Amino acid sequence: MNVERSDSPASRAVEAEALRGDRSRGDRGRGDPTRADEPPGRRPPAGRARVPAPTSPGRGLDPDGFDLRGWLRGPRHREAPGVYGFGRDEREIRLRAAERDARTRPEAALVRRAVLWLVIAIVSLNWVIVAYVWLVRKILPEFLWPLLFNNLLYVLLFALFCYLGRWYEIAWPFLRPWWQRLDRRAELNGRPRPEQWRRAALFLVLGFVAWIALMRPFVALLLLIFPRGALHDVQWLVRLVYNGGFVYAAAVLGRWRVVVEPYTRTPREHAVPEDEETPVDADLWPELREAGQHEAADVLDDEVAAGRLRDVDYLRLRRVIEAGDQDPEYLADVAEEIVDHGAAACRHGSGQRDVRPRRAEHDLLTGQVRIGTGTDHARNPALYRATDFALDPDVLGASMLVVGASRAGEPGRLLEPVVEAMSLRALTGTASLLVIDAKGDEFERPGGYDREVIVGDRDSPWGLDLYGGAGTPEDAADRLAAAALPPSALGLGEGASNALRQVLGAYVAGHDRYPDVGTLLDLLDGTEAALTTLEEALRAAGRYPEHERALRAMARGDDDARMLVQRLAVLERPGVAELFHADRERFGAGEIDRPLRVRIALNEAAHPEAARLIGRLVLAQFVQAMATPRRERGPRRVFACLVADDAGRLIDEYAAKGLQWARNRRAGLVLSVRSLDDLAPALRHGVFTAAGCKAIVPGASRADAELFAEHWGMTKEQERSITMGSPEGGLVKRLRYSVLGALFGEKASGRSERVTTRTVERFRWSPAELTSDLPTGHAVLSLTTRKGERTPPVLIDLGR
Repeated sequence: MNVERSDSPASRAVEAEALRGDRSRGDRGRGDPTRADEPPGRRPPAGRARVPAPTSPGRGLDPDGFDLRGWLRGPRHREAPGVYGFGRDEREIRLRAAERDARTRPEAALVRRAVLWLVIAIVSLNWVIVAYVWLVRKILPEFLWPLLFNNLLYVLLFALFCYLGRWYEIAWPFLRPWWQRLDRRAELNGRPRPEQWRRAALFLVLGFVAWIALMRPFVALLLLIFPRGALHDVQWLVRLVYNGGFVYAAAVLGRWRVVVEPYTRTPREHAVPEDEETPVDADLWPELREAGQHEAADVLDDEVAAGRLRDVDYLRLRRVIEAGDQDPEYLADVAEEIVDHGAAACRHGSGQRDVRPRRAEHDLLTGQVRIGTGTDHARNPALYRATDFALDPDVLGASMLVVGASRAGEPGRLLEPVVEAMSLRALTGTASLLVIDAKGDEFERPGGYDREVIVGDRDSPWGLDLYGGAGTPEDAADRLAAAALPPSALGLGEGASNALRQVLGAYVAGHDRYPDVGTLLDLLDGTEAALTTLEEALRAAGRYPEHERALRAMARGDDDARMLVQRLAVLERPGVAELFHADRERFGAGEIDRPLRVRIALNEAAHPEAARLIGRLVLAQFVQAMATPRRERGPRRVFACLVADDAGRLIDEYAAKGLQWARNRRAGLVLSVRSLDDLAPALRHGVFTAAGCKAIVPGASRADAELFAEHWGMTKEQERSITMGSPEGGLVKRLRYSVLGALFGEKASGRSERVTTRTVERFRWSPAELTSDLPTGHAVLSLTTRKGERTPPVLIDLGR
């Protein structure tokens, strides 16, 4: 199957029409292209595995293979947004918490009380037994004595002293991890059923009753058979036989082995609990088998077994297969492609199947990318302490604002994982990525993008569409005028937009296309030759009467048009003008509805004015394309993500509105600014409130820190002060109260206690802490999902 054919059903799922030119240049072989078409790089550190490896590689396996089934079955436990779920087993988390509690040193008063009652139990044991025997003999009938004079007495005494000394409060934290390990082992081996527990318990009780009832008859029988002296010498053997016989009988009849074995047997390797949703040998391709395409499903299973089918391949193929909605003809075409190319079938138009090397940890099944670890800081909620922190499309869909001047590359450490995650999702066909690189080399990755526009480079592989994303000349005029004018010239924006509307409307009516940069400047400047040519084109198209007034206005060349000419003239400078030539391939922001990876390198240091204009233009075009209704139609929707570094001077009023629109339009903007002062004063509050996810890094100004502190708000805390008084009275009374307090706790000590409680409000993160106390390489983040679920601010170590 050729996914690039226009008549192929699968072309609708893999967006082949947009990427036909790139795909035709790629290798269509059966082999694994992840090494041949991707740049070499250092492997991830061995100390932290990025993806699970095959458990038992054998003959024919890829030595660097991927254990897909292990990855799909891997534990994923997420309690809240921001928690990196992959590899987090809920049971293991509980076990580690129990072990931490076991390592916690118990209070000294509790230990003293336990030791005192232990001493009392040892000293008074004989006296208690004598008193107990005397009391039983006086009150109860003789036939009950055997029952009450045996081990039951010691059980009752142990329970009494355990309760009085609170021994269980000291012992249970140490026993709980051991019990939870047994419970986990039973879960893996298969827990005993309730009826098995009932049978075992029933025969335990019956055995105990029979053991008590038959004890005297058994001893009497032995005395009749053997001499008393001989029995006295081997009484240990008699007890062993008698007790062992009852235990064995109760165990066999009650089937204790079935109950005990799950807790004692070592689980088999790679055992999975019975309640897990994904069985070990689950069919990964049921749609293909139901359609009769068994050969294609077997080929994919072989690729999985050999470790050649990776996470990107699996999600890409799942998306392609599910897009067919069980259409037999569609699935037949997909199966043909799979038989021909195996795991490389239906791949992205670039021919790539992975991003190498991966610099961050990803779980593509949930879309999460790990950015750091929550620190063990008192301000952090307990859930996020020492927990991997991650971002995903659900929170990026609410957009993110990163504020602070870089000290150790903190904004880049936040943005680079997002860029890599969106690149991987683009290879699966579920996302598009647009990166605005202010410095020109911050997000550079050889072979990592489908389109690269490099400002100032005459040999830039791609150009830029000056009107990309605009559906009408009016929209194109508004975006171009807003990009050309500085924020301080907002009052002149309407006049400049009107001038551009007249020029673009008339030119599109006459030529059915948009003008290039030179022609646009000539028309705005009222050049006679350009106006004459346009007039002839309008007359030929029969549209001259409706644009006659616009031509006269262009001929006058008013101040607004001349101001636009001055601003747009930077686009004709050497190294910049080549980007807009009509004879080269150009990128337009309207293409974001397809799985593309695009980088716009502004090279701000070499071309500051052109970089600002182009950056604002691309950002506005992205917002315009994002808001286009056609992106929300049909099954080809992708998540569109824009990542912009040092974006303070690129954000205008239209981009600020885009932050508000993104949440409901399957898109997200991730913007990094050095300071909110870089934004126009009228836009600061709107941009800050519109971004659902907010992060502040070291180097932020005092004013920015105050805004973050006020946004995150204050929390109420209870302050308690306790004043303890000594018991009143003489030495004997104080001694008595001291003994009672040691035996029964502080409430029995006779001390007067005064507790004062007051409620105080404190910043979750104060401005002073945000400006002065943030360590290098850290950031404080708060997240918001598209549904409005929020997280408190969390201090993240971006280097772990």
